[in-house]
Amino acid sequence: MFLGRSTFLFVLLMFSSFVFAAKRKTTAVYCTQSADGAWRLQRFQPLINPKAGTVFAELSFAGTMLEAARLRRFYPDREVVFDYKFDGAGRLTVLVGSVEFWGQWLGEADLTPEADGRVGNVHVKYYRAESRDRINRPDDGETYTAELSRVPVYRTTESLPCGGSLHEAEKMNATQE
Repeated sequence: MFLGRSTFLFVLLMFSSFVFAAKRKTTAVYCTQSADGAWRLQRFQPLINPKAGTVFAELSFAGTMLEAARLRRFYPDREVVFDYKFDGAGRLTVLVGSVEFWGQWLGEADLTPEADGRVGNVHVKYYRAESRDRINRPDDGETYTAELSRVPVYRTTESLPCGGSLHEAEKMNATQE
């Protein structure tokens, strides 16, 4: 009796997780920056060329609502990422930055701006790249994590790269479903 009931509860839990996951399907569109600095919207993730300094933003939607953006910059030895989270009204709620010096270490910092829109002092936590174990600041850490203080602050979804194309992005997202 106990085995049957626990199996039933397990199946019910798995089914409900599947149903709720299906309702909250998150999809993305991409906004790439060309050599002339212009941003262009596209459906597919761009090819990454660290030598060319690829820069793109991944715009994630839950249904038709933009809920997050990830700005990624690639260099020959590292990647710099800024993760933006937005509320239902399209206002910035969380901003986190990271620098990964490939194969060696990862530096992360909370960059959520103050009420005046500026990011205060950047306090970086460092981790091993492969295990994510906390470490002391690497010798070269300050050189690369200084990039986090140059974070572009997008306080609303409209101010994001391709922000003027969000209606087009919503249409692109709707056709992916």
